[in-house]
Amino acid sequence: MRLWPFRRKNPSSLTLNKNFYLSILSGAELPPLLQVVNPDGSNGAVEGFGAPLHTGGDRDILNRPVQPGSYVVTTRDKLTVAQMDVFAISDVPQYTKPAAPNPEANLVGEAFMRAAGAAFLTNFVFKGYDLAVYPSVRFFLDLVARFAELAAGVVGDALAETYRLPEQLQNAPAMDPRIDFRDLGAIRIAELSDGYWVSTRGLAKFNQPEFEMFGLHPAHRDPAAEMLIAAGQQALLGMPIGIGETAFSPASPLAAVAGERERAQWGDRPTIEFRDPGSTSAKLGVDAWTRG
Repeated sequence: MRLWPFRRKNPSSLTLNKNFYLSILSGAELPPLLQVVNPDGSNGAVEGFGAPLHTGGDRDILNRPVQPGSYVVTTRDKLTVAQMDVFAISDVPQYTKPAAPNPEANLVGEAFMRAAGAAFLTNFVFKGYDLAVYPSVRFFLDLVARFAELAAGVVGDALAETYRLPEQLQNAPAMDPRIDFRDLGAIRIAELSDGYWVSTRGLAKFNQPEFEMFGLHPAHRDPAAEMLIAAGQQALLGMPIGIGETAFSPASPLAAVAGERERAQWGDRPTIEFRDPGSTSAKLGVDAWTRG
């Protein structure tokens, strides 16, 4: 995949949004914590430490299936700290499991079956992270993927507005060994009155604006999605494009402007729209980028 073709500057540091969390909907059998995380990373577990936050129990509790309650999980160096909260769905009356497939959120097939039949809801949230960010994010994804794999669960990602099976949390080959936008974000495509709207979801996890394009033809959808994945990846590498700059094809660059459309869909999340100069669409820029 072609990445950002324009400027090069010193990368800026990423930060994590306090609302960055992932949820797992899973069946009736939960794994022991030591199968999820242990100091040696043995038997496929993630390398680190885990312990219950609730009181009671004995030392062998880590070898028995996880029960509802709160747990702390850390890397060996203690720079990354995550909290894992396990709930029996029957004890959370305000939570409603998905009742129908949702293709826009990738909740179809096996993912929907797991969500609809779930007995447990497990939430993972950061409580502390390495200032380098990338090692913490990788540990977090490894932890969630491992738990979901052992629990036969599906991962719900609120900020990316999508669901993933455990194996979909780690794309291979990775676009960059440090981080991969596709593991953390998603592309949303919607048909509006003036054409297709293509946008990212998930950059808000890193306190970054989401990217979007409007007024696209059907043939533009896939290339526009690839362009926004590339833009998202570059942002996660610490080199995001800013308002007033241009990007993509030098033959017909797209201008970055503050996003003003579909604000009801975004809430308080900021967006950057890529558009052809003097236009409300990105058609020319997408055509030029597609031609190379």
